[in-house]
Amino acid sequence: MMELLERVESSYIPAFKTMLMDVEAALTEAQDVRLHLMPLKCRLEDIERVEFSEVKPFLLPLLHVVCLIWVTSKHYNMPVRIVVLLQEICNLLIEQALVYLSPEDLLKGDMEESLGKVRMVLGILNTFKEAFEERREKLHTYYEPGQEVREWDFNSTMVFVRLDTFLKRLEMVEDLLATALDLMKLEKIEFSGIKGKTLGQQVLDVYEEFQEAYKLFSERTYDCLDLTNMVGGTSLWEHQEHVHVSKAAVSCCLLPSSFLLSL
Repeated sequence: MMELLERVESSYIPAFKTMLMDVEAALTEAQDVRLHLMPLKCRLEDIERVEFSEVKPFLLPLLHVVCLIWVTSKHYNMPVRIVVLLQEICNLLIEQALVYLSPEDLLKGDMEESLGKVRMVLGILNTFKEAFEERREKLHTYYEPGQEVREWDFNSTMVFVRLDTFLKRLEMVEDLLATALDLMKLEKIEFSGIKGKTLGQQVLDVYEEFQEAYKLFSERTYDCLDLTNMVGGTSLWEHQEHVHVSKAAVSCCLLPSSFLLSL
């Protein structure tokens, strides 16, 4: 094509040369990006193929590959690209966590089992954040002596903006389940003393009120972990407050009296 344009002395030669150079540069960049992202694909597939409770050992190797991409790639070592890459990794972890937790059943099933799952997920996601900070601090070790070191000088909140929101929602669910488990023990409380019967009835009333409120909340159809559902988040917070009020009411009942807790 270039020979033809030159033969006829076309005025489009400069524009065509520029376009040709752009295409060649884009091809070189695409080849570089593909070469360096291929190892990452294998690490991501490792995370996708296991249950989320088994993901923790794969997190550090995953971030190790991200560090290598940053250091060795000529076209992917830009903050904007590495931040987006890390954000997508966070999104993958959130999606895998949601599959593990089954949000539609989280508040309907066994409370103790659900609480254990929530705490498992919180531990894994916080481990990922800690591993990120560790790799950031040791990024200089990936460079050869004499090689210019380029640190990750971007704010970590850019990476974890969605993950942190998800963690806050999970912490609300954790607090709700933990407090609800405490309140479920009210059914087994026995009181002694002159006011035992009266206190027992007061606690039983709080317990029944809590049971009814928790049942209504757990039967709602929306996903309590859906970050796009503001109604779900608000309702979760309101029910969390209701549970804490119930617990405070029980504490007020118990303060003036001695009691026996039979478990």
